[in-house]
Amino acid sequence: MFNLIYNQLDFSHKLDGHTLPSNDFKKHMHDFYELLFFIRGKAEYVVDSETKQLVPCDIVLIPPGSLHFGTANTECSYERFVLKFPTSILPKKIIEEIKTIPYFAGNYPFLMEYFDELEKIYQNYDLEHSAILMTGVLIRIIIDIRIHFQNHSSPEIHQNEVVAQIIKYINEHINQNISLNNLSKELHFSRSYISTEFSKVMKVPVMTYIRYKKIIAASQKIALGNVKINDIAEEFGFNEYSTFYRNYIKIIGHPPYLKSK
Repeated sequence: MFNLIYNQLDFSHKLDGHTLPSNDFKKHMHDFYELLFFIRGKAEYVVDSETKQLVPCDIVLIPPGSLHFGTANTECSYERFVLKFPTSILPKKIIEEIKTIPYFAGNYPFLMEYFDELEKIYQNYDLEHSAILMTGVLIRIIIDIRIHFQNHSSPEIHQNEVVAQIIKYINEHINQNISLNNLSKELHFSRSYISTEFSKVMKVPVMTYIRYKKIIAASQKIALGNVKINDIAEEFGFNEYSTFYRNYIKIIGHPPYLKSK
């Protein structure tokens, strides 16, 4: 088991015993990628509108801005590798390729050798060298998944069609003001049905989900530089900068700022 945190990398090998998993397993959304390699246990994972019962050697790839959470059976141990990383550490070609990989990318026993290598690196190198070497292993993992990933429409993956429609609309109109009235009018469902169905599946209110998506999309645009933060706040529908600022700190963890080049 290990947990390497260096700059923006957070790579770990985790094992939860016959207790509830840590708070990291609860529903959340973030502005970086997360790759989970499932080792053992009984766990069901949800990413946006898709759900899968995990089996050993399953890969789950969670892009920035995707709500995800799991349900683990506490009667058995739950073991997995979790790699959290920003796209800024990846070569341009890999950034483009990773966008084509589905949430539930497939089952890959042969990837175990890569994760064993991460364990060996952690044990044999200092922190800085470990981060450099682990980044190289991560890139190899992404390349191999991209080459081999299975059909996205696997019968083992279940999707709530109503929630999928809601999320698709939100993603396509993230720069616009989105209300329950908009969703009801465009998707031809009642406001109450949208609210109930979305909360039942995603475990959060739909308007909370929209706010998180907007802030994360704004943070990614801010990270590109050459923008005015006030303009970004307005672009994503925050008429009051104080509201944007307060939500940004709550969701991202720090105030919005432009990175120096």
